[in-house]
Amino acid sequence: MATLDSFVMGYLVKQNKNAKSPVVGRYFAYVDRLGNITTRGLAEYLVGLGVNLDRADVEKVLIKMAQAIPGIVAQGYGVKIPGLGIFYPTIANAKGGAESAADFSIQANIEGVRFKFRPDSSDLDNLTSKAFGKRVHFGNGWQIDSHGNRLPLKPKEGSDDGSDDGE
Repeated sequence: MATLDSFVMGYLVKQNKNAKSPVVGRYFAYVDRLGNITTRGLAEYLVGLGVNLDRADVEKVLIKMAQAIPGIVAQGYGVKIPGLGIFYPTIANAKGGAESAADFSIQANIEGVRFKFRPDSSDLDNLTSKAFGKRVHFGNGWQIDSHGNRLPLKPKEGSDDGSDDGE
């Protein structure tokens, strides 16, 4: 793997073979996914960055982790953190693709790289948007007036005000 200030991401050019697609036969770029890095792999990566541990060091590890994940993802790896999810790269292709693999060029056919996150969807740690939304309740509400002041909103009867209603 490269250092944090140097990244090389591999990419694949594939032909769209979906007969129902309006761009069937055209060529598009995809991240050359090299696999996933687990928590242990991420820990080894962080150790390689010179991480040492105690209470204050845990904070350092988290900061280093936040610095490390984009670098790992930029190289084409997904970073899977069980109970949280997976960080992974994708490529944004230009609309329409290339007519052939020979006609494909990075400048004409790749619009950019995207940093994505897919939450853990296991039964224990389901962090998908729908499941996560079911676990969130609203607390204090605020209205911002024309002067930028925060004015408290009183919950309407029957609204979800974040209070413990015995559920």
